[in-house]
Amino acid sequence: RVLGTRALQIAMCAPVMVELEGETDPLQIAMKEMKARKIPFIIRRYLPDGSFEDWALDELIIYGH
Repeated sequence: RVLGTRALQIAMCAPVMVELEGETDPLQIAMKEMKARKIPFIIRRYLPDGSFEDWALDELIIYGH
């Protein structure tokens, strides 16, 4: 979901947070931003008691990329 949302933003001319090296596909650019921990998103995680935690993407551990 994060990659898809960020790719849509990039496709709609949002500023790119990494240096491009010939990439033109918004999804590839979003993946490059995620690997570089540069996606400017905050994830809100709701807890069972109704409270929540806000996490910047650079604080998360990303597996499989």
